[in-house]
Amino acid sequence: MATEVLPLHLGVKNLVDSGLDKLPGIYIRSKEERPNAVHREESFPVLDLGAALNSSEARAALVPQIREACVQWGFFQVINHGVPHSLVDEMQSVAREFHALPNEEKMRYFSTDTESRMRYGTSFNVTQDKVFSWRDYLRHSCLPLAEMQELWPEKPASYREVTADYSTRVRNLAKFLLELISESLDLPKDYIDKAFNGCSQVMALNFYPACPEPDLVLGIGPHSDPGSITLLLQDHVEGLQVMHGHEWYSVKPIPYSFVVNLGDQIQILSNDKYKSAQHRAVVNSSEDRMSIPVAMGPNWESLVHPVTKLVEGSPVFKPMVYKDYITALQAGGLNRQWLLDTLRI
Repeated sequence: MATEVLPLHLGVKNLVDSGLDKLPGIYIRSKEERPNAVHREESFPVLDLGAALNSSEARAALVPQIREACVQWGFFQVINHGVPHSLVDEMQSVAREFHALPNEEKMRYFSTDTESRMRYGTSFNVTQDKVFSWRDYLRHSCLPLAEMQELWPEKPASYREVTADYSTRVRNLAKFLLELISESLDLPKDYIDKAFNGCSQVMALNFYPACPEPDLVLGIGPHSDPGSITLLLQDHVEGLQVMHGHEWYSVKPIPYSFVVNLGDQIQILSNDKYKSAQHRAVVNSSEDRMSIPVAMGPNWESLVHPVTKLVEGSPVFKPMVYKDYITALQAGGLNRQWLLDTLRI
């Protein structure tokens, strides 16, 4: 039976464009959940990959920096990463063009099926969310590439071509970063790739319209990512916040950089040595914000468990097939901490 499409299902942009005079109550967070004082952190890790892409010596020198960033933050930014600036510009352009399409065109892809490989939606899951997030999104798988391209939006006209090129380049960058993370755990560089039996890849186009009362809402609530690593492309508008030492820190956008964060599967594989950090998105009253996360994960059928070499005594986590992990998350909503806790031994 098809899900009834209600007015709020049409998205935040539709709500704003229709002339918002009062914030609907379903978007208003409790006082405890609302955005609070945020600390800028000048020492947020920024790693320059330029030399490491072409030099084994520079690559070896980067591994300790990766290790420190993973231990201290679970997040870092990368610059000079090899993805062409022109392609980044094109990806951001087609993403904005998609969100600017008429509602009738975007709603062709609307679905509340969290297992769908290509869907347009708002908030996180409108059939489950008790409080809505102030965002609209297009979310789709990228692999197998030729098969998935046929399911991607037909408009903008260049979307499929640009996204295919972009997702391939980012996937190659992710493989390089996972090699560095593997080496930072004193494992062979291809260990994670082999342990995960290759990869899965999902990307999203997140759109956060300007909000008349931004202090009452969140673009997306606190969460960690379920996969291996996520590579986030931000526009020029600040909005990403990372939990560090029980406080929220705002991540200032650097043009053409990617923000990289560890996912739950790296926390499991590392036997809790590396953490999948909590993060959220806030909004503002003056500018729309857009972000494009590319979420990498293990092959769906991979059994993920702590690396024996990293276990001192007993493993911290029980093994779980990645597909089953995702299914459990989709049943439980955005808060993933409960699932990691149930896997703890």
